[in-house]
Amino acid sequence: MTRFLMPATLGLLLAATTLPALAQNFQNLPLRNPRQLPDGYISVQSGISLSYSVPDGDNEEQQEKALKSFYKIAASSCGTLLATIADACEISAMSSNTSVNNFDGRGLKLSVNGQVTMSVKLKPSTASTK
Repeated sequence: MTRFLMPATLGLLLAATTLPALAQNFQNLPLRNPRQLPDGYISVQSGISLSYSVPDGDNEEQQEKALKSFYKIAASSCGTLLATIADACEISAMSSNTSVNNFDGRGLKLSVNGQVTMSVKLKPSTASTK
């Protein structure tokens, strides 16, 4: 009887350790439940690419300057939309990548690529034409 009792007890203990993980609500994780847009809003994405020459030994300082430029452009994206087609705008997500390459043999190039996602409420004249 003890031959069956030990494996059964061990199996129950292992099953009990998985209960906290199974009790989690996976729908509340950010990747599974993207932020819902308010009524009347649309999502607008903008891609930004910058490229800079990098003097020898100056990679970190140049990367910081390039990222600042990217963020300034991203921050002004809502202003551009507000000046043209939007009544309201808010940045809802942003991502950026940096890389240093020497593809053409002319020296190092720093590239910054990124995406800006904005929640936008269109102006009435623009909203009626969609």
